[in-house]
Amino acid sequence: MKTILIFILLLFGINNVNAQKTISFEAEGNLESPNPCDCVELLDVTNENNPADILIGMGKCMESKQFEKAARLFMIAGVYGKYDAFRVKDRSAHQAILVLQQNILLNVDESDRNSLMNSLKKYLDPTSEEVTNVCQVIQQIGIPKYYPKYMVQHGIQAFLESEGNGLNMEFDSEKSWNLVLKNYLHCGE
Repeated sequence: MKTILIFILLLFGINNVNAQKTISFEAEGNLESPNPCDCVELLDVTNENNPADILIGMGKCMESKQFEKAARLFMIAGVYGKYDAFRVKDRSAHQAILVLQQNILLNVDESDRNSLMNSLKKYLDPTSEEVTNVCQVIQQIGIPKYYPKYMVQHGIQAFLESEGNGLNMEFDSEKSWNLVLKNYLHCGE
């Protein structure tokens, strides 16, 4: 009798767990990619492409085993994401760039992730010719010209605040751009 009672309780518990639903709320525009890139050369990226657009291109490069291109796209997406974190007011939204990177890299096998990391290692030395070239190209592409909706709509304020555009009103574009280039990519060192 005790065994039957335990079996019935376990069965009820399993059915109850399976019956639970997960509900996810997302604000319209969260992690949005309005102009996705293909696997392109760095010079083909424009300052109208947001990090979501660029990381889609990086994912396509990973699929076609073009790890050098993927590494350079990863770098500019990171630069633009850091820049956007300076200009987006809601701190909870700043994780958007990490979520975008994670979404791409979770779908890549370990061998390809390692190949990407090996390609990125060339750019970790601030005195390398590779990082100097990437810095020059990113500076040529220039400061982002898009509204960072992908990030603004990722934060909690997208649900709570109906007024304003989500941007930091005391944002200094030029200062932030130079800071990101120096601290994130170590350009000019």
